[in-house]
Amino acid sequence: MKALKSEELHALTTEELIRRETQYRESLFKMRMKLATGQLSHVADVTATRRNLARILTEMNRRTGE
Repeated sequence: MKALKSEELHALTTEELIRRETQYRESLFKMRMKLATGQLSHVADVTATRRNLARILTEMNRRTGE
């Protein structure tokens, strides 16, 4: 999973950020379930997903602060 760039996130609309936040939350949930059952082969994807979700939330908080 590739890391999101701040320039990419800055260019997205608020609706797109919300949509991506939802996608990352769902994907993180599914990954945690697979991790718990031993079906996840790339454990590093969990960390990358968490960091991307944090980047999205940071951008959303930055916009509400303006």
